[in-house]
Amino acid sequence: MKNKLIDFLSSFGVMLAGIFLLFFSSIYFASGNNFSFFKFPTSGKRSTVGGDVYPDNLPLSKPATPLSKDKDNFSGSSTAASAIVVDTKTKTVLFSKNTDEIRPLASITKLMTAMVLLDLPINWSSTTIVTNADVEGDHHVDIDEEFTLDDLWHVALIGSSNSAINALVRNSGVSKERFVGLMNEKAKELHLSSARFAEPTGLSGKNMANALDTAKLLIDALKFDKIYTTVQTGEYYAHPLNGKKARRIWTTNWLLTNWIPNNFKVENIAGKTGYIDDSGYNFAVSLTNEKKHSIAVVVFGASTNEGRFSEARDLAEWSFGHYLWPDDSGYENLTE
Repeated sequence: MKNKLIDFLSSFGVMLAGIFLLFFSSIYFASGNNFSFFKFPTSGKRSTVGGDVYPDNLPLSKPATPLSKDKDNFSGSSTAASAIVVDTKTKTVLFSKNTDEIRPLASITKLMTAMVLLDLPINWSSTTIVTNADVEGDHHVDIDEEFTLDDLWHVALIGSSNSAINALVRNSGVSKERFVGLMNEKAKELHLSSARFAEPTGLSGKNMANALDTAKLLIDALKFDKIYTTVQTGEYYAHPLNGKKARRIWTTNWLLTNWIPNNFKVENIAGKTGYIDDSGYNFAVSLTNEKKHSIAVVVFGASTNEGRFSEARDLAEWSFGHYLWPDDSGYENLTE
């Protein structure tokens, strides 16, 4: 009992001593005593030099997007059911027509197919023989012909060959069903919310997207050098390994061959066409002007083959003529 009382008194004494020291120190420091061993470090007066940021110190913020220099609307011919022009760098929409409408992609689908193929460990120098099941809707390759996969790649994207696409998918290392699943997964990864794919060629009307997502699909696809350099090729010679002659393949992009006259340099044109009965004439193309400003133009459902190219060209020329980019003279006058 005695020991417990001693322990209690000791604890109580320590507590009283602590309270006394706390009270003493608060009075001592408040008094402004200059004894250095009792001083805590103090912060100096806040300054605007260094890390402190105030509105007056901020640089003027200016938009980096293209800005319209006038109020003129596009007045050219447009038979397209839907169309859009998008600045490649900022995704700013420069022109739009019925862009919420979700339409069949047709062979523009092949851009997604190409990206998925490049995600897979394919040996492009390996060879395959075209089968009866591969051949579908074109005559660029024939049954029993042998090609390298790289040759088929060029035939598929330059000549828009469905048969070549089927042969490539067959040699991709995954089933066709799984391949289509990968296409839809890729669409989600790229945030193409309207895009849906049912097969890899574009022959199905169930491969669909709106114009804005199609422009984004084109922009993302062209980031792959193998896609860009291929769809930018106007003329290609395929070489069946068990055949006697090379086969010339023309691009389906008539801006690239200048069959539809235009002022864009060949190296600044890269796109993909599409056509099925359900879609009409589709075209998605990247065009760059002499100032290195790049836009993506999508035309859905034009009434004629030639029309899709001339309408895309006219929309591009209008956009470059009616918008200024940050490095253009006069851009400063459009900003506040």
